[in-house]
Amino acid sequence: MKIKTPGPSAAFLKRKAKFLKKTLGITHVTSLDLVSKQYGFKSWNDYYEHSIIIPVVKKVFSRPQAPHPLVLDYHNIWTGAVIGQHPNVKMSKRGHKQVGYLLQDLQGAVEYHKVAKRVIREIIYILDTWLGCEYTEAEMQNEEFNSMYYNKEKEYLEVRPTQRQQQRYKRWLRKAKELINENYHDCKPLQKLHERFEMAAKALDKWPKKLPVPTSLRRRRKLSPGTFVRLIGKNQIGVVFKHPYGDDSVVGYADGGSFHVGRNEVRVLRKQLLLNDFRPMRLTLPYGKWTGDGGLEVLFNRDYTPIWTRKTNESAESINPATRVTHTETVFYYDDATAPYYGNAKTHEACLSVLEHWGVSKQMPKVMELLPFALTSGDAKLLSPKGIS
Repeated sequence: MKIKTPGPSAAFLKRKAKFLKKTLGITHVTSLDLVSKQYGFKSWNDYYEHSIIIPVVKKVFSRPQAPHPLVLDYHNIWTGAVIGQHPNVKMSKRGHKQVGYLLQDLQGAVEYHKVAKRVIREIIYILDTWLGCEYTEAEMQNEEFNSMYYNKEKEYLEVRPTQRQQQRYKRWLRKAKELINENYHDCKPLQKLHERFEMAAKALDKWPKKLPVPTSLRRRRKLSPGTFVRLIGKNQIGVVFKHPYGDDSVVGYADGGSFHVGRNEVRVLRKQLLLNDFRPMRLTLPYGKWTGDGGLEVLFNRDYTPIWTRKTNESAESINPATRVTHTETVFYYDDATAPYYGNAKTHEACLSVLEHWGVSKQMPKVMELLPFALTSGDAKLLSPKGIS
């Protein structure tokens, strides 16, 4: 039941009455009557006599009709092996955007709750995979695709949230689950996703009393753009693009690409590098090679941005990173599991040997000319004008 009255709501009058009770030292009933008279009613009972009782209709939703088959397989793009299943239906772009917005906010909110953070990351990864299966590149541009479940700024880095904040996080999780249930039919992949939602809900119910966050965290100095840091646990050196949230969150670029981590997850290098000496692997090492007509060959990096080009019996030269390359054949030098920036020495050596064979191992591709502009604007997307992940 919902009570509707002319003028202020009952909750508003009760709050005023509570304040009046403390101020004047009167009973709660007397304070309710006094507040009601201020708004034209004879008493609190008179206020309720003018109320209209409206029944609250519970929202009922219907899931999409179960298609045939219920689920579809998705495959490894290199080996073709089946690596999972997804519902045989499309969630609307609007639905994905709403769910992604909630989950990315929630991921930022549980930054220091390791269990909840891990489970929510798994949920985001699953939904991002489903999104890639549901929409082709023609139906959804790369920039729109990448922004659905990733690349949103974190705004809620609460180390020890209040009880009210914890309740808000639970509402975000429930709302995301409701949106998913409204858009997908019941099937095994959805049931497995529900299990992760239940794990996340349990984790939010048991917020750790002692979090592994240094008490001096908020006293650490703010990092200015251009500061070189080492990512703790990843053995990667990166450059800071921005440090926007006090001392809680650092955004930058390292060998593996963009990073967005807590201030306690990076350490400032004692001996700072020169920007010209910074050569992140993701940008400078070849991810693969395109072959076109007339003997044209083009090396491209992990963002599918062209970095070097040559023709038969000609020397290699750097290429404009925004160039559109028409090709007939593609060869890859590694996959995400064997990426050189994840510590795979053999892949690193293989990529360097390719550059050496092309005679450009000691040269810098033109894409690195974009680094100062990306650093100034604080936008890593400028480093991949043709960027896809």
